[in-house]
Amino acid sequence: MVLLRKICAPVLLCSCALGCTYNFSGFTKSDIKSIAIPVFENQTIKYGIEEILTRFVIDAFIQDNRLKVLERKSADSILLGKIISYKRAPFSYNENAEVKDYKIELVIKLTYKDKERKTIFEKELNEWILYSSEVTEEDGIENLCTKTSADILRGIIEGW
Repeated sequence: MVLLRKICAPVLLCSCALGCTYNFSGFTKSDIKSIAIPVFENQTIKYGIEEILTRFVIDAFIQDNRLKVLERKSADSILLGKIISYKRAPFSYNENAEVKDYKIELVIKLTYKDKERKTIFEKELNEWILYSSEVTEEDGIENLCTKTSADILRGIIEGW
């Protein structure tokens, strides 16, 4: 214990003297205060999903309010999204062999760039959700977009 104090105290003192601090702001560079989020590209046959997902992602950033959502030419950063695949399939059945639950799965490629349009990161997400056959596919898509937009926000703010 004494040895630990002898080692830790000088390290802590040096850290404070040199101005080293811990920042809770996450992965986002300190000079990045805003983000542009153009409509995601859709490479699937599911019409309109790119607009729904983009709207949910923008809404998540607006509600979070740590990065201001701006037009592409004014923003400090840009998030580009590409929906690579969309799958919907039965997941479980009831005793009458009727579909009880469906699974929707999205594969999305994200590219996040800074003001100089240098890539900060690229990430491929595989997101999925189960939903009851008692609700519509559109409701399932909205639930998946809610989950996905929260994951995207968290990934950018906290760092992947």
